[in-house]
Amino acid sequence: MAATVPLLLEDVELGTPPSYKEAANGKRISQNAPLQHHWFFDFNSNKLTTNLSPVIFAAVAIRLGFLRKVFGILSSQLLITVVFCTALYITPEVRLFMQHQSWIVLASLIGSFILLFAMFIHARSVPLNYILLVSWTIMQSVTIGVVVCFFDVKIVIEAVGLTALTVISLFVYTLQSKRDFQSHWAALSSIFMIFLIASFVNLFIQSTLFDFLMAAFGAALFSIYLVFDIDRIMHHTSPEDYIEACVSFLPEG
Repeated sequence: MAATVPLLLEDVELGTPPSYKEAANGKRISQNAPLQHHWFFDFNSNKLTTNLSPVIFAAVAIRLGFLRKVFGILSSQLLITVVFCTALYITPEVRLFMQHQSWIVLASLIGSFILLFAMFIHARSVPLNYILLVSWTIMQSVTIGVVVCFFDVKIVIEAVGLTALTVISLFVYTLQSKRDFQSHWAALSSIFMIFLIASFVNLFIQSTLFDFLMAAFGAALFSIYLVFDIDRIMHHTSPEDYIEACVSFLPEG
């Protein structure tokens, strides 16, 4: 009989992450470790509850179950996006229509922000969280689909391949690293503000070299954001917050 992976708070173990050998022998780690408070709204008791059990301190089976759930959902989202964008691109009539209807992008962006806000409020309300996630994915697919209609298919494929390779490499690096990335959020926010100011200045300079430098700097910056998000999800997120974890990955992608 296949074993199920429970993702309940009472199944989460506090302390340092147990090794695979310790988990196989059924040993429980009892060492205490400083954790950051992660607040969420408890709909059952109608009061705020403090969750001090992030994924990294859970048993190995729960950690793997959480990762399978997160990346399973992400894979489904990416598949929906690819299918939708492909359908738009290979249909000349639809592609031409999208190119002349700029309001569609604006409407989908506004709808995405509304659904994003709703997802964080109802992150643990099943099946509402899945319905909101699918709706948000469709909105994002529309936005990306319109953008794809303006580019050559070769450029799009190259961008997808480079993005996938970057995300996988950064994910492996973050899981293997022992560094505490969360202590550098202030510095990262400062760099992001510099990027925004430089982007505004670029509107008046209109330099090809400056465009290239800004593109490279932007790609590096959002790659760093991805590392921070992966680290935050593993060290400061509950195993039940898989919807929030999925949404955290996508803006950098």
